[in-house]
Amino acid sequence: MNKNIQLYLGDNKKILKQIDLSMVDLVITDPPYNQKYKYNLYKDNLTEKKYLELLSVIIPPCVMIHYPEETLNLFPKLFGRVAQVVSWVYNSNTGKQHRLISWWDCQPDFRKVRQPYKNLKDKRIIERIKRGKVGAKLYDWWEIQQVKNVSREKTGHPCQIPEKVIENIILTTTSENDTILDPFMGSGTTAVVCKRFNHNFIGIEISKEYLRIAIARIKAYNKEVKQ
Repeated sequence: MNKNIQLYLGDNKKILKQIDLSMVDLVITDPPYNQKYKYNLYKDNLTEKKYLELLSVIIPPCVMIHYPEETLNLFPKLFGRVAQVVSWVYNSNTGKQHRLISWWDCQPDFRKVRQPYKNLKDKRIIERIKRGKVGAKLYDWWEIQQVKNVSREKTGHPCQIPEKVIENIILTTTSENDTILDPFMGSGTTAVVCKRFNHNFIGIEISKEYLRIAIARIKAYNKEVKQ
């Protein structure tokens, strides 16, 4: 499709054997949560052993999006010590209203992304604004709403990650022209954000339906940029 965007359809374990992983700077992924959700062709009701095998394709340094309770005890078995954890919070109609974003064998720099100051009447904040400061560094919790049915970026994928979440990860953790790998690509959110910030991207997806969605999103982005 594009010289810096490579999309693959099929089993990620088999496809990864064909890829020169030494060229990959960071893995960013939102793997299945093993919560009996419907993920098209993914099996989401695995034994712990099988689930660990599924996640074994994720190679540090990596950043993962996941539910906390079900995965925190499992990830150290594969990846060692966690370097940073962020809570991603949102409003929803379900009992779970936050996920974790965890960094393994890499460290984000939250100073690279600024957010609006909260207490604009604070004398210290007033002084910072006078000096030209545009906001505070990112906190270790991100309030970013899920992709709703009415969202501009909504696709046919049932568990789509907001572009803003991936944008924060990329801006705080990577450098321009880095190569990002996502072995559970889904709807291609990370691919689109990589395009936006001049990164190379390698995505693997087992579902033809989700791959078509990812391709359509990238084409739509390319068309938008050319206008």
